[in-house]
Amino acid sequence: MRGLIDALRADFRLSGRPAWGYGLLCALVICLPLTAGVLLGDLREGASVALGGYLTLFGDAPGQPYGDRVRRLFLSTATVTLGVGLGALVQPAPWPVAVAVVGLVAAACVYWPALGVPAVLSVTLTYFALPGMSVPLHLGTTAAGGLLAVLLVVTVWPVRRLRPLRRAVEEAGTALADLLAAGGRAPLADESWEPLRRRAATALKDLGEALSLYRISVEDVRSPERLPDALIRLFQQTVALRVLRAAAVEAAETGRTGIGTEWIGELDEAVGVLARALREAVLLGGSSEIPEALAAIGRFADRVDGIRATARAGGVSLPAAVLLGQIRRDVSRIATAVRSVARQAAESVAVGPRLPRFVRPRRPVVSAGHHPVRVGLAVIAAMTLMVLVHEHYAKWFVVTVALSLRPAYRDTVERVLLRVLGTAVGAVAAAMVLASAPGHLYLTLFISVCAALGFGLRGSGYGYWAIFSTPLSLMLSDFSLPLDWGAAVARVGLTVAGGALALAFARLLWPRGHRARLTTGIGEMLDGHAALARSLIDRDPVRVSVLGTAAADAAGRLADSLDLLDKEPGGSAPRRLRESLTAARRLRDNAFALLAVPPPEEGAGPTVTILDLVADRLERVAEAVRTEEAGVPPDDLDAVLDEMGAHVDALAARRLDELAELAGLAGPHGDAADRMTGLRRRIRHAAAAQPALRGLGAEAVRLAALTTPRSR
Repeated sequence: MRGLIDALRADFRLSGRPAWGYGLLCALVICLPLTAGVLLGDLREGASVALGGYLTLFGDAPGQPYGDRVRRLFLSTATVTLGVGLGALVQPAPWPVAVAVVGLVAAACVYWPALGVPAVLSVTLTYFALPGMSVPLHLGTTAAGGLLAVLLVVTVWPVRRLRPLRRAVEEAGTALADLLAAGGRAPLADESWEPLRRRAATALKDLGEALSLYRISVEDVRSPERLPDALIRLFQQTVALRVLRAAAVEAAETGRTGIGTEWIGELDEAVGVLARALREAVLLGGSSEIPEALAAIGRFADRVDGIRATARAGGVSLPAAVLLGQIRRDVSRIATAVRSVARQAAESVAVGPRLPRFVRPRRPVVSAGHHPVRVGLAVIAAMTLMVLVHEHYAKWFVVTVALSLRPAYRDTVERVLLRVLGTAVGAVAAAMVLASAPGHLYLTLFISVCAALGFGLRGSGYGYWAIFSTPLSLMLSDFSLPLDWGAAVARVGLTVAGGALALAFARLLWPRGHRARLTTGIGEMLDGHAALARSLIDRDPVRVSVLGTAAADAAGRLADSLDLLDKEPGGSAPRRLRESLTAARRLRDNAFALLAVPPPEEGAGPTVTILDLVADRLERVAEAVRTEEAGVPPDDLDAVLDEMGAHVDALAARRLDELAELAGLAGPHGDAADRMTGLRRRIRHAAAAQPALRGLGAEAVRLAALTTPRSR
């Protein structure tokens, strides 16, 4: 019960600034035809145009580039118009035909989300509408409403065409600035770090999608294409910095390495200034903090150079000094990326005034599982109960069932409560308005206010959207009918009854469907992380980035399945699988840290062996999950990880001997100790890679242990 209350509270918590301008535009789409219908005496036609525009706006995606929005709106206009035609065709048909058609449409809208809510609403509302309009006129007025919505949305395109791109750049930059500030100071707990990391990754993905929907000419192409690449590098280097910094701080605090802790404050200062510079760059198109950031990096570099010089003389731990050198290089790369972003931020949104780009639609997304069938059966049951009376108010019952039933039981309960509350508020408020000031002009004003508030709050608070939008479609469909207190009570009662039927189907019909998906999700997550580990052998940054994204997506799908399992009646996601998601995220972080260090010499050291063993273990566990075999054959991963420290110590001793031999060879061409010898390359890699390899191996072992099938 507490979880449901928390979810409802979250629905009414504003997540951003309401889009009042968009709300007013949507209200205009609805208000204009209603007002025209009232003034001209054509209430049915005006309401039909307004309803067509309203249902079309359901398919809009405010905040997205206009090319994507216009394509969505045209698709929504087509589906709504065809839905109206289908509803009109089955209206005079025998009731079993109507029941089957509406049920199939509801199932199809869930199976193919591109159809969405507008299609099932248009079919249902048209079927239960009172006769009075010919089918061609009904189709024409509905299409006119959809085209009016498209026209008004496109009208503001010339002055607002770059706003989605600017917003995507700002969101990606500020998310990365928050991540950088968190990664460069005292390590945050996983519970605090993970939301920042997820937000940054999502913002980067959204930025790439936003850029793909703009027409970019030859002279524009360089800057827009380079900005996401710079931000992706910045993301990976920030994740690597967190891993390396934690290892260096741990080594310093033990007191055995001798590197001290003074460098920590200087590193934190440099990273903090870089985070402020990045935020300023994406918000203002440039940054005055960059000179200060470079000065802070210079002070940190001087400190590291002093520690390295002491290490060459044997005064402090050489592996620890090498690790600090890697951190210095990582911070320098972050600074380079921030300067690149500062140069490109303003230019990247200066795309020429061209028409929106209409990309080829992607392969249709479908919803697998039992849920489409469950929705179809529930709507068939609702239609069967209501179609025998064929009263126009029966649509409130059917629409509530169709729109409230969700894949998870707890989500269904939440939707039912919101829709009942929204219908009660809307119906009672409309009756009060008409009782105090009768007339369709006042009802038009009330509907327009609901539309402005509902669409304005749609993107920032779903609860408010449900409150204001739920009664809109039904009031529009009943616009020409008298509304009194009896009608208001009937609407609320039918909504409550429809919600009860939706809860019954969610509770009784396939209530545990998500548990069966866990096996597939676990296997995909393990395979994805195994491929990521193996890709680090070749160290192709593009391939590592692609496989890292694929592994994160697989973990995200498993997390979604666990969330849905928690929402099922009596369901509870296994805690070990929740912990496996944390282990998987840490594994990816260590993979990016390993990618940041210098590559190993071919055939030298245990790096390749560890990566192969990690990938092999994860692949074997994935196969065991699919075949439900308990236990995994042993391997040498634990032993090789234990030998890593001894390997680094041996290289450090040999490097110190080499430095002693080179000490007397300094000549007029510089310090011989700075020569890049094969041994220096090996210690640079081994000492810098040791924390990432240890972390990657340890998290792989933990991930395998958490996901290995238990013996029965």
